[in-house]
Amino acid sequence: MTLIRAADAPPSNTLTRYISLPALRASYGFILSFASPLGWVLIQILVGRDPFAKEHYDPLLYLYMSIATAVVFSCLGYFIGKRELMITDMALTDGLTGLYNKRYFSTRLDQEFERYARHKHPIAVIQIDLDFFKKINDTFGHQVGDEILVKVANLIQENCRKNEIAARVGGEEICVIAMDSNQADAVQLAERLRYKINHLKLYQQEVEIPVSASFGVASADDSTFSGQDIYLHADQALYQAKRSGRNKVCAYSAN
Repeated sequence: MTLIRAADAPPSNTLTRYISLPALRASYGFILSFASPLGWVLIQILVGRDPFAKEHYDPLLYLYMSIATAVVFSCLGYFIGKRELMITDMALTDGLTGLYNKRYFSTRLDQEFERYARHKHPIAVIQIDLDFFKKINDTFGHQVGDEILVKVANLIQENCRKNEIAARVGGEEICVIAMDSNQADAVQLAERLRYKINHLKLYQQEVEIPVSASFGVASADDSTFSGQDIYLHADQALYQAKRSGRNKVCAYSAN
């Protein structure tokens, strides 16, 4: 039987600050539509006719051309924008879980670290690794393993705020960039996620599948010089969590 429903797709990305990409492309089409009457004027001039002579000038014709081309160009621009947005989403998201992919995660982490370096806005990284995932795959099969990943990804996405970016960066490894969060805030989020993952009720043929995850948390401070440094510190904290018993949250400490 089906273990878990398919993941809900994440919301489409807004590629501009104030207007969606389809709406922007539609506005371009609307603006271009005003060239249609001008084109008719140019054609008449090229064939030696005065476009504004009484016998040649019909304001209703120009109005019709403006409205018709505005509708056609705006609709065409909108659907081009939707298609462009879909292609962009496919390039930035993981095909299985619907979370962002590793490439987007790396780019965004670098951008957020630059923001931290300029303005000292806090930033933290949470690394999440499912415990004994290989054993789950070996026991129940890779399809069940994939469905568990989808379920966990959904849970993480539902519990992240708008300024927290979740991405799948490895097989069973998920990372969260927590913007405007210090290490204590990130640990609190990680504990909440750990509790919810550990209390997932998943079954395969009436056999309950135990699911838990280990968490490593690190934040930007004077010892970090890049986003990669925060990621490596979170990775060290994750290793500590797995080495000390799993199903727990460990925060990085330089001491």
